[in-house]
Amino acid sequence: MKKGQSISINTIIVAAIALAVLVVLFAIFTGRLGGFTKGVQETDTCAQKCLSINADVGKTLTEFDKSCNTGESLIAGTYKDGQYGCCCRSK
Repeated sequence: MKKGQSISINTIIVAAIALAVLVVLFAIFTGRLGGFTKGVQETDTCAQKCLSINADVGKTLTEFDKSCNTGESLIAGTYKDGQYGCCCRSK
């Protein structure tokens, strides 16, 4: 009597993981992840950043004054209108 051949569960799992990795690599190298990076890059002003977190624009930080006023939150980063970050206050 012959034994039937079958694919083990481990082989199926390894194949599924390899396929997932290939899909991610394909997306990276063909630029399909551009939608995510575009959304991140579009936030280039303090006003846009504060609006994205549902807040009002506060003080813009300078080279010599890198702290926010009371009630404002520091949003780190470099923006067109805030090279050293900016401050947002709750609405």
